[in-house]
Amino acid sequence: MIPGFLAYLRGIYYRVKFRLLLKKIKIGPHFRVYGRLIITGPGSVTFGKDCFILSQMTKTVCITTQLPGSEVIIGNHVGFNGTSIVCFDEVKIDDFSNIADAYITDSSAHPLSPDRRLYTASDIPAEKVHIGKNVWISTHVVILKGVHIGENSVVAAFSLVRKSLPADTLAGGIPAKPIKELPDKALLMQEG
Repeated sequence: MIPGFLAYLRGIYYRVKFRLLLKKIKIGPHFRVYGRLIITGPGSVTFGKDCFILSQMTKTVCITTQLPGSEVIIGNHVGFNGTSIVCFDEVKIDDFSNIADAYITDSSAHPLSPDRRLYTASDIPAEKVHIGKNVWISTHVVILKGVHIGENSVVAAFSLVRKSLPADTLAGGIPAKPIKELPDKALLMQEG
């Protein structure tokens, strides 16, 4: 009970901190932070209601927006555990998703050309990333630009997701591929 209360107070602390720093960060009610949270960059970050950050188990949750127009949109009841997000355009995570210490980016970060150090963040092509409702992203997963993960899917540990995945799927591997179709909620309720 005490850790939960302290996490709630820490959520209030971050809400006040980001407001005082004039950051483009909106935090919904019942926001809880266990450990630390780092949000940097000129873009906007929006948390829905009842989200939680867990930075005590693995590493600190870090969200970075690279451009003023960058948007990270997080739905309701979303949980992060050591997650890193780097956003140039848009990263959207729908309601009830849980993401472990994964790395999510909507850009390749820099071109491969020899003059790559001359490029600015606005020169880097980006493709939106969308993680659907009720998705579970396991530990050490990397999600690259342009990926859409369908609702109710699970991505196995240590996977590299570089192409979109359908809904209701268990996926894994390097690169991640569908392994099997997951039963829908109605089937799960009948089995139990």
